[in-house]
Amino acid sequence: MKYTLICCMIFCAVSSSAQDCTPEILAKKTGSWKAGPQGSIHNVTAADLVKEKAVLAAIRKKLLADYKPTGCEVSYSNVFEKDMSAETKWIADPYQFAMYILPYLCDTKSADKSKYTVAIASATNVNITANALSLSGAGDLYAATLPNDDFRGYLKLKKRPQKKDGAWFMGEEVVGDAGTAHEIKESSWLITYNDTLPFYYVSRKEYLQIQLKRLDRAIKESPGEKEYNNKFIKNINDYLERPETELNQPAICMWNEEERFEKFVDEGTKGSFIAIKPNLDYYHKKLPKSSPQFFTAKYKISTGDDVFEENIANIKKAIDFATLKTMLEK
Repeated sequence: MKYTLICCMIFCAVSSSAQDCTPEILAKKTGSWKAGPQGSIHNVTAADLVKEKAVLAAIRKKLLADYKPTGCEVSYSNVFEKDMSAETKWIADPYQFAMYILPYLCDTKSADKSKYTVAIASATNVNITANALSLSGAGDLYAATLPNDDFRGYLKLKKRPQKKDGAWFMGEEVVGDAGTAHEIKESSWLITYNDTLPFYYVSRKEYLQIQLKRLDRAIKESPGEKEYNNKFIKNINDYLERPETELNQPAICMWNEEERFEKFVDEGTKGSFIAIKPNLDYYHKKLPKSSPQFFTAKYKISTGDDVFEENIANIKKAIDFATLKTMLEK
């Protein structure tokens, strides 16, 4: 009997310990989906909203079928909104399906060592967006004309997209905790018709003409700065005398030289950007505004965590670029 009691005590202790919450156990726990706070609905017609909801529902259905969360809760939301000038000519509505990866955490405040909680926030998320492309602090490209009141007259691209894996790779950058074991990285992809782009590169000539207009406006608003601004106007006019072959090249400029034109620079120069504008000829204009005419997929991940790495990898497999391509023009 004494032997049996000792064995029981050992077995019970092992069983209890095995049930204690640990990050390793939680990382393998079957995950779940949960509807999070839904985004706004703004300036969208009732008919278009029905279709847009159906598009996002199809994306979620594909994910539910082919992706099983592990070690986390996936909080998802939809956003339907265009919030630009009424003078902007819209060809298609922007709308988005967002997923936030919220890992399971051991509940250190509970006396029950097996209890766990769900993180309330996470830097790891996925956004699949129709008809809009975020340009990392340099404006957003929409399926629309630039607003009439846009003070710049063009958008900024950090580097040219590269064709990769059946889509356009827009690049990856560190957006938080740089230099640590948990750097936050963000990568973006663009999925389009026939591998074409919904924007064009502004030529040097067009860029200089835009800057001339801005400088003329600046002189009218501040006549006292005319002499200062005239030297930049001279730089521009001198450059416009160059051969057309040179003026037709894409405008690659320095961020700190807008309105104060000094020179163009080589692609990849630190602190430079490539000027772009929406290519309105890209779009099928007879389609309703609810139709996706291009998608962007943005993946943001806090590195160095197996739960984040595994779930992001599995999401990419479930909603691949080929799937999104089949949804264009529908």
